[in-house]
Amino acid sequence: MKTRKYFLTFLSLLFLLLMENVGYAQTCQSCHSTEAALWSSSKHAASQADVASEISANWVGQTPDSIIVGSQAEDCISCHAPTADTVNGGMTEIQAMGYFFSTTNGKYTSTTQPTNTSSWPNVDCETCHQSDMTTFGVFNSVTKSYDAVKTANDLCGNCHGTVRHPDTDHRIYDAWLSSKHGQKGQDDVAGELAGSHSGETPDAVIAGEDCIACHAPTSVTLNGGMTEAQALAKFFSTSNGAFTSSTSPIDTVDYPNVSCIACHNPHDPDTLSYFNSATKTYQIMSSSDQLCGQCHGNLRFPDTDHLSYNINSGTGGKNVSNITSMNGVKCIDCHMYNTGIDGSNSAMYKGHTWSVFVKEPDGSVDASCTKCHSTMSADSAIALVQQWKNNFQALDSIAEAKVTAAANHLTNSIDSSNFEEAQFNMTYAESDESGGVHNHLYSVELLNDAISKANLIVTGIASNNFSKPLTFNLAQNYPNPFNPSTKINYTIPKQGYVTLKVYDILGREVATLVNGFKNEGNYTTDFNENISAKGLTSGIYIYQLKEGSFVQTRKMVLLK
Repeated sequence: MKTRKYFLTFLSLLFLLLMENVGYAQTCQSCHSTEAALWSSSKHAASQADVASEISANWVGQTPDSIIVGSQAEDCISCHAPTADTVNGGMTEIQAMGYFFSTTNGKYTSTTQPTNTSSWPNVDCETCHQSDMTTFGVFNSVTKSYDAVKTANDLCGNCHGTVRHPDTDHRIYDAWLSSKHGQKGQDDVAGELAGSHSGETPDAVIAGEDCIACHAPTSVTLNGGMTEAQALAKFFSTSNGAFTSSTSPIDTVDYPNVSCIACHNPHDPDTLSYFNSATKTYQIMSSSDQLCGQCHGNLRFPDTDHLSYNINSGTGGKNVSNITSMNGVKCIDCHMYNTGIDGSNSAMYKGHTWSVFVKEPDGSVDASCTKCHSTMSADSAIALVQQWKNNFQALDSIAEAKVTAAANHLTNSIDSSNFEEAQFNMTYAESDESGGVHNHLYSVELLNDAISKANLIVTGIASNNFSKPLTFNLAQNYPNPFNPSTKINYTIPKQGYVTLKVYDILGREVATLVNGFKNEGNYTTDFNENISAKGLTSGIYIYQLKEGSFVQTRKMVLLK
């Protein structure tokens, strides 16, 4: 027995020696080669240069201890290489900062560089995995021990949020917690199960709607691994193996929601990836829209009724013209807007609230709309979005009444394709789930088509523009480029004082095309060489429509 004990002690010492001399990640590679290969090409495996760059830019003249314990301390080691203080038999974080980054007379300079790079561990395997490799924990570089975490999200939040460092400006985790991805997802699923799946077993639900796949895909990795049906049964109450009208959330602490690792492979976090809960593997996505479209569109589930991705593309309606109102704009352009301003929530959150409107620390609001519409304020953007929602709701109510009347009219008769198309287009518009904001013009067109076809069934008369709500819109001029004249179309949804002015590229006003009260309606005005554009040279010009708080701007090109 003593021989066995000494042998095990020898193996433990040998393991520690290997960790110190070849690095823990390299030790892990012998058994986890796939994960190690992914990690080696990720930012987690290349953190020393980033820290050196930060030091040489912002810590010139400071000593290593000022970074770790000073009044403005950032403690780079704790997140960029927490196991660095286990190198050379162990050292403090301050000693690690002096060992791995060059100093002159004990102070950092503008030319500070990484040193002892072969020993720098980066954010290595041992940072997040305890020695048994099956238990998550974050390595605490101060205590040289592991801090327990409840979920993988909390693990990420130690460095990508305020879990460990309350004053950090890396607050992605905090943003996620405030979003639908990070909270209330379990309540939503429980409500759906109780309302629509009473009497069904978890297997039956997964075979149908597969709630787990989008609402908590990484839940299948818990408890050593389980099926989607087992995950559903773990997190939602059943009676005799079936859901009931009183089904509610259970095991709420372990429920991962749409976790960090649902979209980020932890070993390759910078590659867009979708965790497939059926196969328990990551699928690499070709674009951010493709990633969003897995759950907010029909890319994974063709029969889903969550179709924001599809509506935004402006296609898919039955006998309705395609309309792409924001060509080239990606989901993340609006829903992950980042002003890039230091200290702003939008910058610290890096878009992970997925909100179009972000409240900043000073109480102001930033709107992603202003990224493209530079003359639009956040307040006017909020007002326009609300107006679109109100318009959509009013028109949708009309569509539902008309389609219901058409259904009653056809109770005892065989329908042509009109009813099927009316019902499909109305349901398709409603499946966007943004309240008519995503591709508003297309959503309105779908509802108008449904109303028209429903009216045709009941009265025999089509009505292509039944109560169609107008919205502010400034169209692109045509032709563009132009010489000598071009037309500009615009829409006013309510009576008001309207101006339409033209400016040169330096912001100087060169023409006023409209200046007065207008009733709601669609209008066209000319900008031509003989009158308003007379004397102008070739170049780019800006035309701007204003009414109250609404402002919209576009560019046009005059070529002579």
